[in-house]
Amino acid sequence: MTHVILALFASFGLVLGIAVAFVLLHRRYIRQWRRQNRSVDQLARITSARRRVLAFPLPPRWVAVRTGNTALVREVLGHVTPSSGWADALGRARERALFVSAPVDGWTLVIGGRLPDPVSDVDATYRFLTDFSRDLGEVQFYGADRVLNFHAWARLRDGRVVRGYAWAGETLWNEGRLTLEERLLGLRAREYGAEPPELRYGETSSEQTNTERVPLLARRWGTDFATASELLLHSEDVTSDDDLEERE
Repeated sequence: MTHVILALFASFGLVLGIAVAFVLLHRRYIRQWRRQNRSVDQLARITSARRRVLAFPLPPRWVAVRTGNTALVREVLGHVTPSSGWADALGRARERALFVSAPVDGWTLVIGGRLPDPVSDVDATYRFLTDFSRDLGEVQFYGADRVLNFHAWARLRDGRVVRGYAWAGETLWNEGRLTLEERLLGLRAREYGAEPPELRYGETSSEQTNTERVPLLARRWGTDFATASELLLHSEDVTSDDDLEERE
């Protein structure tokens, strides 16, 4: 009888130990998750503070292609507008044109007014991105209008949409599961037909927050447009200095 009681106590102690360990691990996970969420705004401030202000604002739309083969990107796009460098391309980003950057850390950027706009035609945007991704692999699309707070982001691989979202007064595109990066940044994706809630005095709309954090999402997905542009512009400065020395 004593052995039975001891065995029961041992079993109960084992179960209790497992339960306590589970609770502690769960609490640790919750603390880490909350800490990451609280750091989102701080991350945005740090990112902005450490980054040199570009001579040009972010373009309204841009595409990041995970390849260093810029010749292939140009071939797939077809009509690429020549430019004297990335500074020139940034200054002409709203023109009816397409500009392709030199590769940066295995990525190539595409900007220009000829990139499709989901606000005007979300179906055309979808077709362009799926075709582009089918030829080039991983393709990411970003759009942000800081005046109207229209915004979009998409991530595709081999012609398949992993995640796509676009909002312009209403949800135009919502495909794929909400990613961890979107959650950590506090981005809000509304379902089709969902109406934004009325704001209280002093509140910031989720649409404004989404728009402001599009560049941060791009960074978490692998490409920081501002940092890449800094590297490209610096590379052009170095090249120009070298050319000047050679001419002298």
